[in-house]
Amino acid sequence: MVRWPNVQTIFIQEARDQLRDRRTLFMVFVLPILLYPLLGIGMARLSEAFQDQTRRVVIVGCEHLAAASAANPEAPPLLDETGSRFNPSLFDNPDDAARLDVLCDDDPSWHDPTHRRERLRGGDADAVVLIPSDLADTLRQQRRVAIPIAYDSADEKSQLTYFRITRLLEAWNLAIVEQRRVAEGRPEGSTDPVRPDAQDVATRTEAGSSVWARIFPFLLVLMSLTGAFYPAVDLCAGEKERGTMETLLISPASRAEIVLGKFFVVFCASIATALLNLASMGATAFALAAQFNQAPMRLRPSATGAAALLAAPSPVSLGWMIALLIPLAAFFSALCLALAIVARSMKEGQYYMTPLYLICLPLACLPLVPGIQLDPFTSLLPVTGVSLLLRALMQGDYASASQYFPLVFTPLVLCGLLAIRWAIDQFKSESVLFREAEHFDLVGWLRHLWRDKPQTPPAGMAVLCYALMLVAYWFLAPFFPVSGWSLVLMQVLVILGPPVALALLLTRDPIRTLRLRATRPADLALAGLLALTLFPMVNELRVWVDALFPMPEAVRQALERFKDLIPDPATAFLLLALTPALCEEVAFRGYILTSLERSYRPAWAIGLSALLFGFMHVLLSLFQQLFNATLLGLVLGLIAIRTRSLFPCIVFHLVNNGLAVGVGALTSAPWAGRLFRDPAQALFHGPITLLTTALAAVLVMRLAGQPLRGRSVSAVSSPNPERIRTS
Repeated sequence: MVRWPNVQTIFIQEARDQLRDRRTLFMVFVLPILLYPLLGIGMARLSEAFQDQTRRVVIVGCEHLAAASAANPEAPPLLDETGSRFNPSLFDNPDDAARLDVLCDDDPSWHDPTHRRERLRGGDADAVVLIPSDLADTLRQQRRVAIPIAYDSADEKSQLTYFRITRLLEAWNLAIVEQRRVAEGRPEGSTDPVRPDAQDVATRTEAGSSVWARIFPFLLVLMSLTGAFYPAVDLCAGEKERGTMETLLISPASRAEIVLGKFFVVFCASIATALLNLASMGATAFALAAQFNQAPMRLRPSATGAAALLAAPSPVSLGWMIALLIPLAAFFSALCLALAIVARSMKEGQYYMTPLYLICLPLACLPLVPGIQLDPFTSLLPVTGVSLLLRALMQGDYASASQYFPLVFTPLVLCGLLAIRWAIDQFKSESVLFREAEHFDLVGWLRHLWRDKPQTPPAGMAVLCYALMLVAYWFLAPFFPVSGWSLVLMQVLVILGPPVALALLLTRDPIRTLRLRATRPADLALAGLLALTLFPMVNELRVWVDALFPMPEAVRQALERFKDLIPDPATAFLLLALTPALCEEVAFRGYILTSLERSYRPAWAIGLSALLFGFMHVLLSLFQQLFNATLLGLVLGLIAIRTRSLFPCIVFHLVNNGLAVGVGALTSAPWAGRLFRDPAQALFHGPITLLTTALAAVLVMRLAGQPLRGRSVSAVSSPNPERIRTS
């Protein structure tokens, strides 16, 4: 039971200490005020300098342009009277002609590709236009002529110059075509009967919001993460270095109250940092928009497009940012606090900053990729979902935002609760007092792993096993062809290999670790019956998931090709039912669940193992299997915890997968209409689904209510708790 007065006392004390820290005050209050105005000024000046910079264009064969103008006097010339500028009438904005400096050069070496490349790389020109010698005759005969333009695509200035010249030549081409139409007396539209007419329905505010909606969520994620991490490291690793953690732990407050007090301090710091950054960003955006709108027209390529892009974000958008900041800051605060407790010094805490940023930054940058939209898949990604939701709200897409609100907030809440729970569990361990050792003896650590092997693995080994499976899949998958037997071998090497190896090498009781204990025949029968009764509901969920998360057509075709490689039902049963049942159960309900059960309560251990089981199907198979695999993982974890044996889990998994493999034979039977309302989708009639689901619920409640058999894994203590001397 959490006593909130104790939480309040710890919160006030820790917040007072943070406000006395100059680094925290600078990061929270001073840096946002200085950073964004300076960035805004720098960006504005760089933009002006880049836009105003004149590009040099070398024209080889200017005399051929003069002959072409003489042959077509009614058409506008490409160059002006001086010959040092392009014709301003060919530009949408006549001032843009001054941004291209023309140099007529008849040096024959420009015709040599090697010499031309060297001079472009050397900066003698940003682009070279080679005028053909037969230009006048070709235009007079009304034939098409190609004008080569040499540029360096590796140089941004040269590439921009090429684009400008291309648009200029297109305008010159249209002018020549129009002159010919008038001279021949043809009606308007005869030369271009069909042409696009762009009609942008977005208002200036909406267009401006589209740009800010991509930038602001990224910065919001970045600043809320930064504002949470530094105070968390100081409140945990900093106290270990200062030696004040012992004083806090002997106070009347419980470990949960201490963690919650520190969490609210970190949460407030993250909120304050993000809010001040938002305020500074908003003020800078308004200033940039005002300065841009007052700038000369030559700095704005188009009257509506570029001006709209720098329209300041609306107050409604800022309000949505503040509203979404609260759950995001809570998520980062819980995660950073849990990581900071792991750190034994401020230096070690700084090391944890890099991997955390490397994980969060790609998720935050994903909404910047064109084509990434808010959908059921992206909304479940903790950081990406918030960024996309905020982008939709800033763009006024309230229909999509309201639809995905629950999907966005559910992963944040679950991950935040897991992180806080992890932090509380760490505070309950005496390792929270230890400061960083001066030296690390690798040989001694390895000797300790082998000599002082625990009877069953700790929770950290579950993470190691999961990571080893993913790494093994990443490096071995390219060497296996797409075939049925390679699937069996991959299952054995990737899924079965790591947990078996870890259990044999790093535990004293592999049988207990993998739950390879005999069980009653009643447990086996109960597991098989439970899988049978759950199958109709699992099929219903599969159809719902397919409707919410449509499978890409390329993936569907790949699955069809894989099915063609399976010759008969017996092979399909071996590949898709028996092998996954053995390998996955040994890994997840054997090694991983046993590891988690030592440090967490059974409900938490079952939930975590089920989530890992579901995400393994996402990473190694299909995203559509996440929900069903997680749901079945909960049932399998309950079976493993209650029976203390892996064999009922294998039976359940085998029956479930076997039904999925053999349901095609049932739906094609003459009497299939009596069981299925939709044989193509393998959907059972409603009464059958309701009846089997109710029976499955009764079996689950009976399983959950029966007493545990045998000793709990969490009750097994690890022998030889002596630590390694690292000094």
